[in-house]
Amino acid sequence: MRGHHLGLPLTTGILAVAATALLFALIACEITTHGALARLDQQLADWFNRHAFSPLTTLVLGYTHLHGTIGVLAMGALLLWHMLRRRQWHWAADLLLVLPGGMLLNFGLKHVFMRLRPHFDDPILVLHSYSFPSGHTIGATLLYAMLAAYLLRLPALAGRGAQAAIVCTALLLVLLTAFSRVYLGAHFLSDVLGAMLLGTAWFALCTTAIFTLHRHYRARARSN
Repeated sequence: MRGHHLGLPLTTGILAVAATALLFALIACEITTHGALARLDQQLADWFNRHAFSPLTTLVLGYTHLHGTIGVLAMGALLLWHMLRRRQWHWAADLLLVLPGGMLLNFGLKHVFMRLRPHFDDPILVLHSYSFPSGHTIGATLLYAMLAAYLLRLPALAGRGAQAAIVCTALLLVLLTAFSRVYLGAHFLSDVLGAMLLGTAWFALCTTAIFTLHRHYRARARSN
């Protein structure tokens, strides 16, 4: 697959954005109305807090710190440098919209929902910012979605086995980040689910827009 064919078709992209945005809205509604999901959130948070143990806690702390704002932006900067070096301007534009833009969107939504973080008598982490959606989880979702999309367009990785491995690895890394936030008591389950859905919707929106424009201008250049 060549790079300019990787962008989501317009209809598929719109459907992906609509579906993930709708699911995000349903989760947001659950937490604001203190529905069944919010009750499950507290039960799961209490369970992990009671059953946390070392050395797993040490490993999880290391992994989660790697996917903080600085870590994700640093990895994103390396990917951006590679794209710019290869003069892949549409990929670079997509990454700049997806990663910093999505993280800023998430930060703004935290102050819209103003959800308090899980509270425990014996916490592993004590954080004073808002909880929904999870910043670490959306950062990982955006980063690994971009990296997977970029790798999928490489001819050397065009086989189904290689592409399945890329997608599964990206998904696993996101899920591990989400797990780390719930395990450490930094977030509720719905916080990380909401972040994954929001990140997917934002990635699909930006990527569909950028590659639709890219195909349009390539077609115009060929016709001229």
